[in-house]
Amino acid sequence: MNRPDNLRADPQRPIGVAREDLEQALRETLARQAGTPRPLAVDPAGRAVRRAERLQRRRTLAGVALAAVATVAVSTGMAQLGTGTARYTSPTVVLGDPTGPPATSAVPAVQLDGPVFEGLSLVTGSTLVVDGRGTDLGAVGPVARGLRTGDGWLFIGTPGAAGRTVWLVGSNGTSRVLLAGADAVAADPTGRRLVWREGTELLVATIANGQLLPGLRTTVPVSATPVGFVGDDVLVRVRPDGPGFVLWRADGSPFRVGTDRAVLDVYGRLPDGRLVARVTGASKKQCLALLDPARALAASVTGCTVPPLGDGPGSVSPDGRWLLVNGAADSRSANGTALLVDLGQAFGAKPVVRPVGPGVAGAAAWPAVAEEVVYPAVDGTLVRFDPDRNPVRATAAAVPGLPAGQWPALVTAATL
Repeated sequence: MNRPDNLRADPQRPIGVAREDLEQALRETLARQAGTPRPLAVDPAGRAVRRAERLQRRRTLAGVALAAVATVAVSTGMAQLGTGTARYTSPTVVLGDPTGPPATSAVPAVQLDGPVFEGLSLVTGSTLVVDGRGTDLGAVGPVARGLRTGDGWLFIGTPGAAGRTVWLVGSNGTSRVLLAGADAVAADPTGRRLVWREGTELLVATIANGQLLPGLRTTVPVSATPVGFVGDDVLVRVRPDGPGFVLWRADGSPFRVGTDRAVLDVYGRLPDGRLVARVTGASKKQCLALLDPARALAASVTGCTVPPLGDGPGSVSPDGRWLLVNGAADSRSANGTALLVDLGQAFGAKPVVRPVGPGVAGAAAWPAVAEEVVYPAVDGTLVRFDPDRNPVRATAAAVPGLPAGQWPALVTAATL
């Protein structure tokens, strides 16, 4: 059977090729194949790149791990430095710009008339009164204590739900919050240092350029309350409802509760450094004593012939001659009566003690030049008297505009 040929009658391309043309075509084909590299089973460059990427990832992970270990190590080291202390929670310390001068135009000025207010500085509510003339302090207050410094005032607030606040007020009226949220605060007589308790931490800091510079801290019982400074040391009441005081050497030493179970109150310091205190003597009788800070508050002398003393603040005159303190409450005076004790004769057989007026509610102001002393009384009045007069003739005056249940806070001059 005849099958047709697959060639068409007229071929589309010539089939007659010369030998030279075939050789040239073969050479070109082989040349192109030689110029195109064959794919390798293993790519060395890609392999090197991938190896480098894996190495970089391993180094990154190792660096992160080392950083985490270093952070844990540093944290552990810091915890070891504070071994035996609770976690430190700092109170709110505001180091920002001042709040600016208070707007006194909307608040009428307070004018306190009478001889009691002459030459006196005090705070009533949020009003600063200097020599009978008042200035509104804005958000400052209520105040428990004030110190007149070289360029303004330092005010320590009364206890509140959020703790105590400390303000700095400049001589131009600008104010700023220096410290807030502290459980208890005390300032040294110069107004340059603060000590406060926050939780179970007792902290000391220096005031410089309107800021608190970091200082020392130590762990204390939650019942401990800083009372004030004795030189470079801090006087601490160990328990609020019982006897017990201790000096903390603020030099990095740990706080130790101590063994004192006799000291009930510390009223002030004599020029020789000893502290005037109320202590429990034999048969639980309350006595006056002079405590020696150099001997862990050991009593150098004790006098138990003074009349019974009551709770509350006391104050020692700068020359160490007088003690203003509360007498024990009785049926005639539930809040007690203020007593003036001559410390020169308080430890003898016949102490000199004179009644002054209503019970003492806060720190007294002993002017350096004037002979009269002023103290805030529990009935809200200010009492002024001359301690050298016998009998004492005291003058009391009510403070207008004083909120109910509050006492005026006297502002004393810082001891530089």
